[in-house]
Amino acid sequence: MQKLWSSRSKRSQPLPPEDQDVSSSAPQDESDDGSQEVAVNSKQDSPNTATNISTNTAIERWSNLWEASAGWLLFALGIGGVVVVAIFGLQYLTAPESTPDSNLACRAKLTGDWQTPFGKISLEEKSGDQVSAKYEYTNFERGRINGEFTGKLRNNVITFDWQENGDRPNNSQTKQQGKGILIFNEGCKEFYGSYGTGDSTNNFGNWQGSRMSK
Repeated sequence: MQKLWSSRSKRSQPLPPEDQDVSSSAPQDESDDGSQEVAVNSKQDSPNTATNISTNTAIERWSNLWEASAGWLLFALGIGGVVVVAIFGLQYLTAPESTPDSNLACRAKLTGDWQTPFGKISLEEKSGDQVSAKYEYTNFERGRINGEFTGKLRNNVITFDWQENGDRPNNSQTKQQGKGILIFNEGCKEFYGSYGTGDSTNNFGNWQGSRMSK
């Protein structure tokens, strides 16, 4: 009886489920493993990600710097080109210094062809102190221009009245006229002058010329 009772008592005692520990620990282990893997992966990827970001940032900075430098270089070249053209233009339009000189006589030295920025001009000395000239050049707005002037020579200075006619009759500026002055340098082989409209001799432009070799 006692044996039977003891056996029954043993059987009546509840036993814990066999898979209780396994089921309770398994998810815990999986979550731990996953978090560890994420942590490991994040630790492994973070240096590469930071490196990639820094590399891309450096590339963008160098690209922006290069674009800015290229822009400034083109700007500088453009300004330099304008300055060079202006310098050469001024040198071409400005003759050596010439001033009225009562001791310099250019009579019998001016007849002939002279080269100017507008083209060739033909000077002719006439009786007394009279001088005349004819010239031609082309203008974008006025077309082909035929010009002439008549003036007086005193020592090394010519004061003259000029007029021009273009071949485009519909242009209001086809015909122009005014006054001017030419001053010859020592030797009477070069001149520097100006011309204007109305009563002015210099409000329209400058004029430079040198004798052409025969």
